[in-house]
Amino acid sequence: MPKRTAEQKRAREIQQAEGVGYHDALNRARAEAVEPATTEVPAPAPAAVAYVLEPTAAEAELGITAEELGVRALPADAGPARRAHAEAVWRPMTDPAQPCRCSGTGCEHGGRCSAGDGEGDEVCEGRLVHVDRHPGSLWGITTWWDVYHCSVCGETFEGSVELPELPWGERLPHEAAGFTTVVYDGVRHPNFPGFDAGADEDELDPDLYPSPEDDYPDEYDDEHQGDEDPLDGQGQEDELGTSSSVPPLDGRTALSAADWSPLDHAPPSAW
Repeated sequence: MPKRTAEQKRAREIQQAEGVGYHDALNRARAEAVEPATTEVPAPAPAAVAYVLEPTAAEAELGITAEELGVRALPADAGPARRAHAEAVWRPMTDPAQPCRCSGTGCEHGGRCSAGDGEGDEVCEGRLVHVDRHPGSLWGITTWWDVYHCSVCGETFEGSVELPELPWGERLPHEAAGFTTVVYDGVRHPNFPGFDAGADEDELDPDLYPSPEDDYPDEYDDEHQGDEDPLDGQGQEDELGTSSSVPPLDGRTALSAADWSPLDHAPPSAW
């Protein structure tokens, strides 16, 4: 694997210090590299990422780190990339009576389980435990997907939530498609290429990420020019996955992305 260049290392420093997207940081690093050299003493390297909250003694014994405490453990001036990372890697609570570590917006943690609400069914008395939150759309960068388990019957519930203040990525110009969507570092998206935060930065090239036109081969436009869009008017352009038996939070039948919902939490990557 190629080693990082000085520009790439500087971009990482800018990204960690200011919470900006990697490509914005890389552009700034490149701009700095072409500036005339000066006799000024170079600024010291930025300090390690600071957190407002730290794990309690009990949390530390469980191996819970500061980055797993969620966005409320970040300083008020944390940038969007750091906030999205924190929203994607918080450690789930096991007790529905305890506050969830997510940002709180749209969270149903502690709510009553709706399993057995049908006529003739025994009503479950359990409570919901929020176990996961990850990006829930290909193009809507503020749409997230929630996964809950019932603390008693173990039923799984899923649903989307809009977090206008917590985008999981950013849109960058793309020569062919007009724009491309890039996921922030450390945010796992089930439909985007996986990458390691410590891997070579070439893996984060926007051309490697999908754009609306990337779903079709080049010959598609010539073959199907003028064809009617089968999704036109159905409001499904932003849907992911196929129909699922997993019930939504309100108990009604709905489309779900259960096929790609990562219920098993892997240890978060270092920030």
